[in-house]
Amino acid sequence: MKIFILDTPEFKIDGGAYFGVVPKIIWQKKYPCDENNMCPAACRSILVDRGDRVVLFDTGIGEKPEEETNDLYFTDYSQNLKENLKKIGYLPEQITDVVLTHLHFDHCGGNTIIDKKSGKRIIAFPNAKYYVSKDQFQNAIKPNYRERSSFLPENWDIIEKENALIIVEKDFFLCPEIELKLFYGHTPGLMLPIIRTNNKTIFFTGDLIPARASIPLAWISAYDLFPLTSIEEKQEILNQAADENWLLVFQHDYFCEACYVEKTERGVRAKEAIKFSDIKL
Repeated sequence: MKIFILDTPEFKIDGGAYFGVVPKIIWQKKYPCDENNMCPAACRSILVDRGDRVVLFDTGIGEKPEEETNDLYFTDYSQNLKENLKKIGYLPEQITDVVLTHLHFDHCGGNTIIDKKSGKRIIAFPNAKYYVSKDQFQNAIKPNYRERSSFLPENWDIIEKENALIIVEKDFFLCPEIELKLFYGHTPGLMLPIIRTNNKTIFFTGDLIPARASIPLAWISAYDLFPLTSIEEKQEILNQAADENWLLVFQHDYFCEACYVEKTERGVRAKEAIKFSDIKL
């Protein structure tokens, strides 16, 4: 089994939104910001090739729009999912499964693309089945006030019409090595993978733990709809990660791709930052 980390367009996020109630005087020591209080944020996807299936987790923000107006996230489109797939030897047609952690625009914007010949929007991975949780999909099509600006129907409506969308109702195994687990603090039905190889267990932390700095329980993003639920979910999964020596891979940490965690007197804490390419899988 082969596993790759893929970069998609990066962006910036307000530090207060990133770390919620944690004061800036504390969080800026762990996660630097610019003079406008904006923190750089990566937007990583994971690709798992198990031979018979090639699974992609999240598709990022997507292509650069023709007209960029009101980009509050200062998006940097120099990283391109399709080009980064090509660099590791894959074409969009080879992807068999696309697992969407959730339907916020920065996680599923690459689901579809604009066809240059017709000018119409088409499915970016035409041979793939797309997976999303039932709770998240229902939340996206009838969004609450807090989240409605994060959901863009063009990221999934074509996929649904083409019957390529698979709705997940509970935790399940996509294949023997990939478990998909549901969470409810950040957004209803956030779906995160636990990937097991011969030597490692890898947890793609998504928006449950967006950065290494977010590991302490109180460091909850202001974007989380149910922060107390997030704390409970983090505590449970981090305890398991520490007990079983999981490798955590961070989707949004600009400075750290991965790390292990350990139990301390102050709770579960991060070990040193690791480059994913240095890991023996």
